[in-house]
Amino acid sequence: MDDNAKLIAGLQAAWKREIAGAKTYRELARRAHSTEQRDILDRLADAEERHAERWAPRLKELGSAPPEFRESFVERAQRWVLVQTGTETALRNIEATEDSDSAAYAALAESATDEKDRAAVHATETEERAHGRLIGEMSQPAAPQARLDSMMKTEKWHVRGGGWIGQAIYGMNDGLGAAFGVVSGVAGATGENAGFVLISGIAAAIASALSMGSGAYLATKSEREVYEAELGRERREIEMNPEQER
Repeated sequence: MDDNAKLIAGLQAAWKREIAGAKTYRELARRAHSTEQRDILDRLADAEERHAERWAPRLKELGSAPPEFRESFVERAQRWVLVQTGTETALRNIEATEDSDSAAYAALAESATDEKDRAAVHATETEERAHGRLIGEMSQPAAPQARLDSMMKTEKWHVRGGGWIGQAIYGMNDGLGAAFGVVSGVAGATGENAGFVLISGIAAAIASALSMGSGAYLATKSEREVYEAELGRERREIEMNPEQER
């Protein structure tokens, strides 16, 4: 009985979120700058309404019904302000909302005891995640690198490597500084004996080369292991959720 009550409350909240989301997309579509953008926003609104229609009959089966959709003055004002900020800004804000909706569906799926309910909630969660990615692409520049950076920020477990130019400059300065310190010290201690200074300089250069070479090898090896781990995570994601990854 408690499980049904939790499911009913979760589905009622989901129904209200979907109806509110559809209204927002409709208003944004009316203010869209291009036909393509308007069509996408209308399709998103249609998808949100389909989600709501999916939960309405299930709520009746559970002996309940969708709640009466009422919005407070604050909620209506928030939607109006969101729409007035412009399509791109509004979509960036909605992207975070889609992520929270996906998280809410994930929690609801874990609490569902019926396998059909769990499958339906998971399917809707996948669609919401796809909506979030689509909205993110619409609100970002069209440049491939910008879109890639946006995707990597969304999947927060990814690790980005540093630039090799900065590492090369750091290593060169470190090696020159160490060799200069050794040569200066030997020159001062031996009265600038050319033989000692030359031998100490060569020894310092060899030692620095070995040190920096081994350090670069270990760093590259570690970076490769990180990327291999990332590939492993992506393969598991493709197996577990192919539609979202596609």
